[in-house]
Amino acid sequence: MSEPALDMSELLDLYKEDARRMIEAMRDTCRRWNEISAGGTARQELRRMSHQLRGSGRTYGYHNVSQISKALEQIMQRLEKHTLSADDRVKRSICDKIERLALIFQD
Repeated sequence: MSEPALDMSELLDLYKEDARRMIEAMRDTCRRWNEISAGGTARQELRRMSHQLRGSGRTYGYHNVSQISKALEQIMQRLEKHTLSADDRVKRSICDKIERLALIFQD
């Protein structure tokens, strides 16, 4: 007996759905800017989600997702190392990148 063929379109649909949920969570986290700027859990959450999207984007062929997520992850790392100030410019940059990710998965 042969095994059924793997339907990649189903996997891709699941990935997109998961990515949309994660991006919405990133938006929610970004709204907790005071916590991000103070180095609270929101900062670690945003870094973790950026890292996950970076890897999954590469896995599923969404190289633009990987690039944007890598940039987000690097910003979060620089905030953690205190080589970047958590000012309004950085907040706009983070929020803009999250919105760029949302546009990619918009249907």
